[in-house]
Amino acid sequence: MGGMSDTISRVTRLLGRPMRKEPKSQRPAARCGRMSSARLVVLTLLLVAVSARGDVEENKADKVTNDRPDRPLQMPPASTEVKEAFDDFERFRKRNAWERALKSLYTIPEEQALRFVDGKDGFIIPVASKRRAVLAELPPEGQVAYRLFYDDEAKKLLEQADGALELKTLERIYSAYFPSSVGDNAADRLGDLYFEMGRFDRAADCWLAVLRDRPDTDLAPALLSVKAALALFRAERRAELAAVRREVEDRYAQERVSIGGKTAPAAEQLRRYLGGEGQAKGSAAGASSPSGSAGGSGTEPGLGRETPAAWQMRFGESVVAGMTPPERVQWESNPLSGAVPPVAVEGNVLYANFLGYVFAINVESGKLIWRSASFHNVEVPASQDQARMIDPARFAIVASKEHVWTLSRELKDPNQLAPFRLTCRRTDGGDVVWQSTDLPDYAQLDLVGTPVLAGGTLFVVAKPPMNYQQGPLHQYVLAVRSHDGKVLWKTEIGTFRQGQRFFYYGMRDSSPQPMMLFRAGSIYVDTHAGVLARLDAESGELEWGYGYQTEPAESSSRFFFWGMMQQSESSSSTAPVRSGEALFVKGAKSDRIYALDSDRMKVLWDRPIAKSARLLGADDRAVYLGGPELSALDLRSRTLTWATRLPGGSAEGRILARSGGLWQLTARGIFEIDPRSGRVRRIFRGDDTGSDGGDLYWTERLLLAVSNRTISAYPLATTTAGGPGGGDEGLAGTKTRASND
Repeated sequence: MGGMSDTISRVTRLLGRPMRKEPKSQRPAARCGRMSSARLVVLTLLLVAVSARGDVEENKADKVTNDRPDRPLQMPPASTEVKEAFDDFERFRKRNAWERALKSLYTIPEEQALRFVDGKDGFIIPVASKRRAVLAELPPEGQVAYRLFYDDEAKKLLEQADGALELKTLERIYSAYFPSSVGDNAADRLGDLYFEMGRFDRAADCWLAVLRDRPDTDLAPALLSVKAALALFRAERRAELAAVRREVEDRYAQERVSIGGKTAPAAEQLRRYLGGEGQAKGSAAGASSPSGSAGGSGTEPGLGRETPAAWQMRFGESVVAGMTPPERVQWESNPLSGAVPPVAVEGNVLYANFLGYVFAINVESGKLIWRSASFHNVEVPASQDQARMIDPARFAIVASKEHVWTLSRELKDPNQLAPFRLTCRRTDGGDVVWQSTDLPDYAQLDLVGTPVLAGGTLFVVAKPPMNYQQGPLHQYVLAVRSHDGKVLWKTEIGTFRQGQRFFYYGMRDSSPQPMMLFRAGSIYVDTHAGVLARLDAESGELEWGYGYQTEPAESSSRFFFWGMMQQSESSSSTAPVRSGEALFVKGAKSDRIYALDSDRMKVLWDRPIAKSARLLGADDRAVYLGGPELSALDLRSRTLTWATRLPGGSAEGRILARSGGLWQLTARGIFEIDPRSGRVRRIFRGDDTGSDGGDLYWTERLLLAVSNRTISAYPLATTTAGGPGGGDEGLAGTKTRASND
């Protein structure tokens, strides 16, 4: 602002000088008026220009780009020559020098096609995608020049698209030669291949690209629209499906197309394969919760009556059993004593990972089925300072019918920076099937974040462990064959710009953990370091990233004493939340929340929010946020409609966020919150006294409360028409002691 003020002052002084050295009395009055008006106009224009320049500089400073040096994570960047090639294209395009403009794009080496450059609206996209987008926007004269120079080359490539090279060659044509006379045919064939491979997102994009960007195509738009609709349906892109279906019914309803060997009108084909799907305007937005439920139906857990737990496992008492008073004080002062074990429920069995000690419980009876070791062994690291460095939030568990996978590390390992390992056990007895430390694919990798299981494949985020010799840290996503641990693919998301940070004598690394979401064949990874990335789950190809505002990268730090230079705690990491066509993202160190259309790569909206806020869930009305308070953000007005402070806050813990209510386990019981008003409907005290709060899960018949001391199962009763937990119904029992204080 200081530079802008100086410029305005200089302009004012210049305009205040007389244009000619003649007495004022000799100037005609009209001439003086015209000069004053002219000066006013010039001053106004200069002020507008200076103001616009200031706005541009301010927007440039706020712009999220992959190349900013203060960004904590950089996706694999394209070379300087690639960026210069795009700049050259723009410069020659403005001069209508089409031969030189197009030639600049083809100086880009193919090995750079999958590196990343800035796209629109904060999205970071592969070079191949940007090149195709630039070519698709050529004006008519540019298209004529393009086909003159490159049509023959595109046709030769199409002739070579056969056999083992068919996919790669068609992808090359689609990326680099889409405006050619055969680019639409290549895109159509590529869409067919993608559809057969189950990569429905990409198939839909190919056919939609022809419909939107190639009005000159000879391909039947009715057939392309029907195929695009089928791919959109499989990819769960409901909003786009509704739009394409309306287009078919309005323009191509009676045109006959052949799908699956059957010929029928286009509208009839869609009714045959899709039924009524996509006919409604937009898409229905159902409740979405990363906190989720362990199972259950579409009903809500009722909480109206006080009742004893159906069963309760008190693992906390087993840990402290036999401790002397000084040992118990030492244990309770250790951060590990407040650890809440992550839980996975599969069928009628609950699996828990308490600081690497894995156990299984029958959900119906509460009987312990098996455990990996005795709980009293947990006390051993209580007197060791390196155990204070371990973040309990990094322990994780995932289960299927045959296997259970845990992410943990040995508490007694003297290596303060020992990596976390992935262990696979059999569900019927807990026997170890494989461990990542025994497999060469995981050498020099530290596994972070909660794994995601989808279709027999385990997805997990990894980075090299910190040590003194290595350079910048890279973050990866691994796809692991679940039954034997074989790595199917390994993809680099980016490089951390943050310098090495060393912790000694109990200092804990408080860096937020990356979180993942699987949807329709894609893996979304919120790095919580300023980048949301999307990968193809089948191939591992990194498709795009979205850069959101977050704290800048920190310089190198070294801490030598426990309790010295403690860092401020940030909110816990949460996975992206989806509701309708919107994907909501909130970084743990970001002070903004974003609503993205991840399928069309658009920012629907974003707004400031407290840095301490975290995503809990969403429905068709609101996004629910945790943090110091439990709150709701209205989707229509984008304003906070209510905020409720609960005992201990809502910064951690797994909260049930459903369309009919919100439930949180606190040190004072289970609170049920009205999602419309934020009012506390009731408090269920339960049998979890003495705990610090924890996580909630629910099945069709049980509400499971998991704290740092116990796992309690409360039987559920059917809710009344008044809503979840309405009236006197709720948790089964006869003794009423509900309170609303």
